[in-house]
Amino acid sequence: MPKYLVFMDIDGTLLTDHQYVSDYTKATIERLQQQDVLFYIATGRMYELAKFVRNKLNPDVRLITSNGAVFDGKNGREMTKLGGAAVELAYLIARRDNLPMMLFTPEMAYYTEQIPRFVARNAANFDTDDMSIGYQEIKSFTQLATIEDQITNGVILSREDMSRLDSAREKLTNSKLLRLSSSNPNNIEMIPLDTDKGTAVKQIQAEQGVDAAHTFVFGDGLNDLGMMAEADLSVAMGNALPQVKSTANYVTDTNYNDGLAKFLVQYFDQHPLA
Repeated sequence: MPKYLVFMDIDGTLLTDHQYVSDYTKATIERLQQQDVLFYIATGRMYELAKFVRNKLNPDVRLITSNGAVFDGKNGREMTKLGGAAVELAYLIARRDNLPMMLFTPEMAYYTEQIPRFVARNAANFDTDDMSIGYQEIKSFTQLATIEDQITNGVILSREDMSRLDSAREKLTNSKLLRLSSSNPNNIEMIPLDTDKGTAVKQIQAEQGVDAAHTFVFGDGLNDLGMMAEADLSVAMGNALPQVKSTANYVTDTNYNDGLAKFLVQYFDQHPLA
């Protein structure tokens, strides 16, 4: 049984420039892993894309992905689906409001328009021996119907006209078919009802026998609030949104200044691991 659990968001928390992990952070994680501290990446990204980030650390880091819809449980990967009715509604709203949308399975990304730059930027890194990701454009409602029951989560993206995004959010909220979150103000993250990073954290705590007093959560965005509620050691990054800082029990330095690793080092200097 681990002595502590550590859950880390990716963008704005673990990574800098959406792709780099500092040597100091990597070394800190590896040292604490050797002292029975269990680390999880907790992200809105799809499973295969999160594996790309884990490969920057080490294979002993586990994954919570798709905002809690897909995660590494005690008996293997666990998955919750978004549901056909929710997928169909999101597709119709996104097309009507002229907003790009992506839908995900653990291995596939389906998109309604051009692949967003934040995904395409890393595309060259996806084709490796231990990781594969596929893309497919959804061109019709008929095509959507063939894959809708496989979808775990999705995201609707802004075209810088926030009124359209706000309208889409209101329609989706009123449907009560799915749960909404956001990693930044320019998107709507869609996840199954009664699911978020926090529900995955809570299940992992039960499986690993670790309570909230021995759980760290690091994050910077609104989609991190659910898991922060499950940890006494909830830590907002220095670059986090104001709402995240006001919710967290602690605030550390920014992701560019190794805020995550600095907090862990300081904490365990004061609370040595036996």
